Amino acid sequence: MKKIMVMSLAMIFGLISISNAQVDDKKAREILDKISAKAKTFKNIKFEFTYRMVDKAHNIDESLKGTIVVQGDKFNLDFMGRKIISDGKTVWSYDPDAEEIQISNVSVDNEAFNPGKLLTSYDDNYRSKLIKTVKKEGVEYYVIDLYPKEGKSFSKIRLMISKEKLQVMSGTVYGKDNVIYTYTINEYLVDVDIDANYFVMNLKDYSDADVVDLR
Repeated sequence: MKKIMVMSLAMIFGLISISNAQVDDKKAREILDKISAKAKTFKNIKFEFTYRMVDKAHNIDESLKGTIVVQGDKFNLDFMGRKIISDGKTVWSYDPDAEEIQISNVSVDNEAFNPGKLLTSYDDNYRSKLIKTVKKEGVEYYVIDLYPKEGKSFSKIRLMISKEKLQVMSGTVYGKDNVIYTYTINEYLVDVDIDANYFVMNLKDYSDADVVDLR
């Protein structure tokens, strides 16, 4: 279950600044291109988010909070007690339940979990369509749906985008198994101060964990 949660998280943050997607309408493309161009002007971006999974068939409705900082190909994710850190070349993944740290090389696979790379790169794996503009609590949002061009475990992703700020404020993944994953951005910070080694896991901080080097 945790693997599914982390992978669906990758979908959302990988698509927050999607650009040059194969689109159904010109307006959707213009909006996505503007979001991507804006994201590239920042040194880094920090997201504090709430994750919600709804599985009506199994009477599950749960919410959790997480944080991720993205800087180019580098990222530092704290989610469900797990830490996943990458310096763009190496990925460290800490699982507190297994008390284990896995170390691996960054994969060049397009499905690999790398929100930093996807955040500012082009993606032609989705068709996108501007569905409507809505207003909630005085704030206007674009509603854009992304449809995978090839077979995926989900049918679409719906993005709620602040019209004024040109920021993705939530993303909902509609699984083909009727499970719905929603990520809501609670705080969107840019150019935050971070330590020089922020994107490298210090193994000394996890002295009780077994280290599995898969490189």
